[in-house]
Amino acid sequence: MTFYVAQWAPEKINDLMAGLEAAAAKTGLRLPMPPASLIGVESLFEPDVLVEVEATALID
Repeated sequence: MTFYVAQWAPEKINDLMAGLEAAAAKTGLRLPMPPASLIGVESLFEPDVLVEVEATALID
């Protein structure tokens, strides 16, 4: 998973992790989550959105 975050600051990590844990519970993702990249960007497509996720799945 690749997470793109706008207006990022290191002190936001606890809020981000809480949101990821809530999303994992709703979608059935297991914790701990797979390795991920966190990429800071100036802005995202939607002006009010602070986080976008790009997920890549490998299937057999």
